[in-house]
Amino acid sequence: MNDTKNELNYKDLLDRIYMSLPNKALDDSRFILPTVESMVMGKQTIWKNFSKVAKTIKRDESQIYKFIMKEISTSSSIQNGTLILNGVFNNYKLNQIFEKYLKNFVICLACKKPDTDIVTQNGVKVLKCSVCGAINPLPKL
Repeated sequence: MNDTKNELNYKDLLDRIYMSLPNKALDDSRFILPTVESMVMGKQTIWKNFSKVAKTIKRDESQIYKFIMKEISTSSSIQNGTLILNGVFNNYKLNQIFEKYLKNFVICLACKKPDTDIVTQNGVKVLKCSVCGAINPLPKL
């Protein structure tokens, strides 16, 4: 009989927790992560929607740029919202690198939502989720 009482209390507590979650925590369809749109022109690769992608995921272009440069190891520049990479890189490869960036610097490890911000706590940059409240340390760039 005691197990039934504990089970009811557990279910009541679980219901209360779900009711306290923000609506966006339960919604899967509200945000689609962007993908890289690129093209090769001669010996350069142009990431056409670079600035748009940065705005969509609410990250600084310079941070994404630094990550991409570390992964690709080539010279590049940002001009008029596009990233111009010296070298030929196919769209699949750029999207793989960008997905790695999203996994490390955007997606919450706990709830898998992209609603995160990079904040500094005690001198350490962390990824703070606005949906579930999780805080995770960021890798060094």
